[in-house]
Amino acid sequence: MNQSQELETVQGLMVFLASIAAGLEDTMGRGAGAITYRAGRTTGRRTEVAAEEKDDLLVALDKVWDEMCRLGLRWRFQPYQPAGQESLITEEGGKRKLHLVFDNCMVRCSLFRYGHPQKLSLCLMNHGLFCGLVEKIHGGTANLEILHAGENACLKVLTVER
Repeated sequence: MNQSQELETVQGLMVFLASIAAGLEDTMGRGAGAITYRAGRTTGRRTEVAAEEKDDLLVALDKVWDEMCRLGLRWRFQPYQPAGQESLITEEGGKRKLHLVFDNCMVRCSLFRYGHPQKLSLCLMNHGLFCGLVEKIHGGTANLEILHAGENACLKVLTVER
């Protein structure tokens, strides 16, 4: 199978997943997101990782990227510092927060192709997986909140509590 055929296969599977997610949301209602988030997080937490980084969140995110690539997930992200914010990572009530821009997301592309809205169960499954990997590599509890879901990229806030 050449790269073009592989891409077509993956895109077909993602459209299939989007249609399953739509059915799950119709059947389960608001609980669908919690189910898929938990499934993703559990998968991330159970993944065997090559290395852990408990001290530096930015280094830990580099290791999360490495693990995602190892798993075949090219969900590119980069830290973002909003205007007027003094540093990339802020601390608030014992929780560290970091804005992240996510682009090149297969889920977002599939949702657009299918005509399914973002911020629902399929996105939450991705978020759960990402947070599970952050927790496995960095420790603590992680949460990913969508501030903006767009056609080209999504802006999210990663919160880590240790």
